[in-house]
Amino acid sequence: MTDNDKKEKISTRRTYLLLSSSLFALLEEIPFEKITLIQLCEHSLVPRSTFYRYFEDKYDLLYYCLQTFFASARLDRDVIYLKDGKGRKFVAKLISVLDKNRASFQNICQTNKNGIFMDILRNYLIQILGQTVEELEREGCKLKISRPVFTYLLADLYISMAKCYLDLDHGCDAQAFTEDVCLFAVRDFFQ
Repeated sequence: MTDNDKKEKISTRRTYLLLSSSLFALLEEIPFEKITLIQLCEHSLVPRSTFYRYFEDKYDLLYYCLQTFFASARLDRDVIYLKDGKGRKFVAKLISVLDKNRASFQNICQTNKNGIFMDILRNYLIQILGQTVEELEREGCKLKISRPVFTYLLADLYISMAKCYLDLDHGCDAQAFTEDVCLFAVRDFFQ
């Protein structure tokens, strides 16, 4: 690898990081649909021509950010299960990611509660869940309900769970909240 190759990789990573960080910072203050490319470029100090070298538009950048976020949460098959130890592990991972930047996620949810951001998030999560179910079906697992219904409802459950954790000042620690979510998912409400 030449020095120019190393510099290119570093500058590429830096550009992705600057644009991603800027998008999330702006999402805390401005609904996604109102964020302009000019604002993104000014905030990130990335020229518009450089932006277009990496992304088609702000939606493309958002999908990249969501991919990165869900990769950091390490979504795997555990995302499908909630009634066993695997489901608890996934919910705990998700809550842990939310806890790391709780105030930022709270601001993003509040600022974007009536906009298209939550729909984009839901649709992306439905896509991930659909791919996971498809993998499991190829291995012989069968759903009792249709895949679209399952993935839509599960995506909504995860989004509602995250919003609940961020919105409520419930004094509940992450472990207790995870247990509550898993009990709710298996309809174990009463003693």
